[in-house]
Amino acid sequence: MLCVAGKTKVAKITMTDWPKIEQEHRPWTRWWWPGSAVTSEEITRHLQAFHKAGIGGVEISPIYAVPGQETRSVPYLSECWMQMLKHTLSEARRFYMGVDIITGTGWPLGGSWVPTADGPLKLYLQNFKMGEAIRSKEKPEAELTALVGFFNDQILNLTDKVNADGQLKWEAPPGNWSLIGAFVLNTGQQVKRAGPGGEGNVLDHLSAPAVQRYLEHFDEPLKQLNGEMPRCFFNDSYEVFGANWTTDLWRQFEQRRGYDLRHHLISLNGEGDKETVSRVRSDYRQTVHELLLEEFTGQWTKWAHEKGAQTRNQAHGSPGNLLDLYAAADVPETEVFRTAFIEIAGLKPLPGTPLQGELKEEIFVCKMASSAAHVAGKKLCSSESFTWLGEHGKVPLEHAKTEVDLLFTTGINHIFFHGTPFSPSDAPWPGWMFYATTHMAPSNPFWRDISALNAYIARCQSFLQSGTPDNDILLYLPIYDLWAQDKGSRDNLQFMTVHNAPDWLGAMSGYKQACERMWDRGYAFDSISDAQIQSVQFTNGALQAPGASYRVLVVPNSHFMPLGTLEKLVQLAHSGATILCVGDLPQDVPGLVDLTARRAKFQNVIRKIKSGLRVVRNTENFLSYGVGKGAISVSKDLEELFAAAKIPRESLTDDNLEFVRRRDGDGWIYFVVNLGKTRVDKWLDFAAPQKALSAIGFDAMTGITGKLPVRNRNGKTQIYLQLEVGGSLLIRALPQKVETPVLGVYETSPTHLPLNGPWHIEFVEGGPQLPSARKIKELSDWTTWTQDDEQLRAFSGTARYSVHFARPAITADGWELYLGEVCHSAHVRLNNHDLGKVIARPWRVRFEPSLLQDENLLEIEVTNLMANRLADLDRRKIDWHPFNFVDINYEPFDASNWEPVPSGLIGPVRLMPLQKKDVKE
Repeated sequence: MLCVAGKTKVAKITMTDWPKIEQEHRPWTRWWWPGSAVTSEEITRHLQAFHKAGIGGVEISPIYAVPGQETRSVPYLSECWMQMLKHTLSEARRFYMGVDIITGTGWPLGGSWVPTADGPLKLYLQNFKMGEAIRSKEKPEAELTALVGFFNDQILNLTDKVNADGQLKWEAPPGNWSLIGAFVLNTGQQVKRAGPGGEGNVLDHLSAPAVQRYLEHFDEPLKQLNGEMPRCFFNDSYEVFGANWTTDLWRQFEQRRGYDLRHHLISLNGEGDKETVSRVRSDYRQTVHELLLEEFTGQWTKWAHEKGAQTRNQAHGSPGNLLDLYAAADVPETEVFRTAFIEIAGLKPLPGTPLQGELKEEIFVCKMASSAAHVAGKKLCSSESFTWLGEHGKVPLEHAKTEVDLLFTTGINHIFFHGTPFSPSDAPWPGWMFYATTHMAPSNPFWRDISALNAYIARCQSFLQSGTPDNDILLYLPIYDLWAQDKGSRDNLQFMTVHNAPDWLGAMSGYKQACERMWDRGYAFDSISDAQIQSVQFTNGALQAPGASYRVLVVPNSHFMPLGTLEKLVQLAHSGATILCVGDLPQDVPGLVDLTARRAKFQNVIRKIKSGLRVVRNTENFLSYGVGKGAISVSKDLEELFAAAKIPRESLTDDNLEFVRRRDGDGWIYFVVNLGKTRVDKWLDFAAPQKALSAIGFDAMTGITGKLPVRNRNGKTQIYLQLEVGGSLLIRALPQKVETPVLGVYETSPTHLPLNGPWHIEFVEGGPQLPSARKIKELSDWTTWTQDDEQLRAFSGTARYSVHFARPAITADGWELYLGEVCHSAHVRLNNHDLGKVIARPWRVRFEPSLLQDENLLEIEVTNLMANRLADLDRRKIDWHPFNFVDINYEPFDASNWEPVPSGLIGPVRLMPLQKKDVKE
């Protein structure tokens, strides 16, 4: 927390002001409609509550009905349902909110209007001996789509020689012929968690005709909106299980890859020459990627644009290149699952939530979505946030803020809560809940303080959605190295999911190592695909992508690279670009067709590069090849390459600070968060603004702004920062001097003035019952005050703590109130002056000395979590969750044996005097 030293003045230039908070700056939430059992009155009530809490928009997600409440259900896309959507759009506009909707119900896309012929298909391969019936042993009901005979170099398509009984009517020529059959079967997958009217087959995402027919089903209902569309149509993460085929794949493959895949079924099945197997499977995976990109994502986005809307897409989980798939939508969206981010930040989940361990790979998955947005020039990159962040009722706002902070540092700038279920007003507490979420809803006690989190997110995103990305490095994603391997593959495909990220990132070890090195060392980077590289030009001394500019492009120890990509890199170097290759130059082309010719051209380009050798260092550990006006350099050491190319790093990471950086006009914007274990109080180097003359600090938690100490030393801008553990700050660095009040820089005082009791406690809101008021001498967990007081153990809600104290005898320039341990959010008032809400580390508020009186009243309203009340319901065997409900391990939910979650103000509460610190610039 920060406070302004001196009197508040009006900033003379707008660069010192907070941006105006817009609809998309605020966090949005996924709004589940169980059974779509909504009414216009209830929709208005919910939206009004969301607006009051600071939520900027909703994503409507129809799901299954609550058992016993089916009569309330509104069938999906029915006239009544469309009227409810129309009312939502109208009321959201009235409350200055936005609306997105899923392009279906539940997930993945599908519904009652998807015939079996348009459903997802799976390919089964099987070897046969002559005389055997040609039927799939694994799936006897599967349909034969190809039977091929092989002998030496002879390949015969025998499909039309198999009769309806599976008998091969063919007299084989002399030779030891082998047979392999390809069978196709609809997976039968149904839409998961489908809402009424949306149940049915999942869609074949690889078939353009199937996708077209699917989308056409929406055309007539959408006319009822009279042109007022949702902002975005949404697609949840790709979870089309087992699907690896489409009806048209034989033709599509040959058209795209240049050969008949049926002639290489043995290789596709993993038999024979290992290199041929690898190349055929790579071609197959590339083809599936292109179909998913063009037949589904591209067509879906074009359809939305024709409707006057945009698309928001979770590409992860796909058997394709995530960078291209994310970039094909208007708003790429990533996802964070379980506790990895809070553990990276040094927090632990509450008891009952399984430890996930530090999974830094999830950071790099998130950066794929933001990289796609940055390179392609998409303003927004969103995140499904807080999915299973903890067990039900055991996620404090502090954990949510911490996950948000780390998401911001990965480049995310449009937070979606996961999420908020619709719940009718007559549903008893806790209302209707969804099983796989952090319950961001009014029935959660922390809703009382959620406006503080929402205001924090809005202030941060008002900066992070402005300007343009300012990353120095483009990192090539060697997708063909992944597609050439079978590690982690399923059904002959590589699925790039959030949950198995260590597997598929590990298959591109050079890429993963480069990500880890750059993240840990403070190098600002975005990833880029082969297709995206084709859109890059070198102009005005920089690599210009459609959405941002970069200094260098890094190829991370990649074996396979398409000839077209290599030629583009050479073209960029000719124009003056610097290309950095870790380990060695790329070694080979991917794929099978025309291999000899393509390989010869590839090696010819490599020879031309090497002919420009001009610098050798460290006994050939570093090689630099002159290419036109630029260079292609090679080294085993990534940082040696950066040093030679004069690429700076942000040494903030040496102090366990994480950051994201953007350009805005002629200045820079930083978001910095302290995820370490110690307070930072020092001058810090900032790499990008080499000669900044001013730095403005924006404290997003309090809304306070002011000038920071800044100086230039050895060609670097240094800014003096004081950041507590868990603290964050937005910084605007400017090349000109500005007149604005300063943010106070204070000495940490060894003097701590404890605020001892007696404390008066009054329970003001919550249930199941309000415990009686009482006085205590020492602060502690209220669930332990009286061991036999079930009211205290069961209570979830808010208690007001009040204490009187005399004016301290110490003179100070400012004061800091340290709350100690808070379970789990607090609203602080001093002498009836609102000091704000405190929801996370460092659990402190600052205030001016003028607020102190001879006799002072401190009031702290502390709100705990909903866990203890949920446990009470289960102990009393109340059937409170008729809806489908499981715990974080996907077992039937039962909280009856839970120990009470610590609750209340545990302290110690202290006053700390602050003295101004003289920082010489």
